[in-house]
Amino acid sequence: MARRTQNMLKGSALPALFCLALAGCRGCRSGEGETYPANLAYPPRMDWIVDQLPTQSPEDADKVGDMDEPIRQLNQHGGRSYDPAVIPENLRNELQAALAVHFGEPANPFIKAEVESPIPPENLLTGSRLFRRQCLQCHGLTGDGRGPTAPWIAPHPRDFRQGVFKFVSTNGTGSRKPTRADLGKVIANGIPTTAMPPFNLTPEADRERLIDYVTYLSLRGKVEFEILRKLAKGGEAALDGDVASEADEILMRELKGWAFAEKDIMPVTPPALADDSPEMADSIRRGRDLFLDPKGAGCVTCHGDYGRAGKPQYNVWGFRTAPANLTEHKRKGGTAPEDFYRRIHGGIGPSNMPAAASLTENQTWNLAHFIRALPNPGQLPDDVRKAIYGP
Repeated sequence: MARRTQNMLKGSALPALFCLALAGCRGCRSGEGETYPANLAYPPRMDWIVDQLPTQSPEDADKVGDMDEPIRQLNQHGGRSYDPAVIPENLRNELQAALAVHFGEPANPFIKAEVESPIPPENLLTGSRLFRRQCLQCHGLTGDGRGPTAPWIAPHPRDFRQGVFKFVSTNGTGSRKPTRADLGKVIANGIPTTAMPPFNLTPEADRERLIDYVTYLSLRGKVEFEILRKLAKGGEAALDGDVASEADEILMRELKGWAFAEKDIMPVTPPALADDSPEMADSIRRGRDLFLDPKGAGCVTCHGDYGRAGKPQYNVWGFRTAPANLTEHKRKGGTAPEDFYRRIHGGIGPSNMPAAASLTENQTWNLAHFIRALPNPGQLPDDVRKAIYGP
């Protein structure tokens, strides 16, 4: 974990390492810090709200050291973001009160809705303790991805508050909800090429409680995000009712979305092709053609030179990131054939990666076979290997 964190820290890393040690170890002495102080409240969101991304791609990816200035600059580049401070104080206070009613506070987290909560309070209490110990230094108290180490990590830690996640197995396209298994896979395996480490040695029961708490933070953050966005855009008149009723409505909608995700997994059955078979070689060739063809999948538009010269993109959180270098062996979303198929067919909505939904199932598998083999020259047909890596 230390080596991975060191590799991901850039610029002046000393402040981040100091904060990491401070945040991660304060609660490790004699059981100190196992629970949050009873009087600690979740702070109101004051970082800017991203409402619309620019249509033009940025010239560069974000630099480490400042997470929020690029988001404030979206308005200068054809996007739209809002400062929560422009919302009248009385409405922000009403929102904080509504959030406390529905979600409690760090020492006493719960989900109060018109339907029975899918996560028992005792699970959330355990999850909050584990999150404080394992995750707070990167993901922050509210799950905002702005812990003390966050500005110095590239890419920045995940912000859970918009209710969207990148690596999901559910149907559809765009910003879909994950299943518990999707979140569990990320927690257990980490995200290669990022500072997110694997927690596979953490007991499974603890990982389950972290899944509960991440879901909780996402629900809470989504309610806050949607209401702030409406208030910043159109004032109190933009709400369907008052702040409290709006919070009720958004929470119910989000709970239904999370519950539906568990029943809406994308079925995937890989073709029975041996890696060294002529049929696989032909599939890889066809996949490369689709990768390069603007009328096929057109992946080369963003993943220039197979990702070695990727075209930066805005993601849904307003950060500027470079598309994956597909010649690298480590893949963020997993390396199983099903992982590649789902990423291609459904896209990665939060990263602005479009779905290749117009491809047939066979074409999608061809492209998946090519991308899966791409980092391994020995698995590519000779003609494809020479075209990509040279003689």
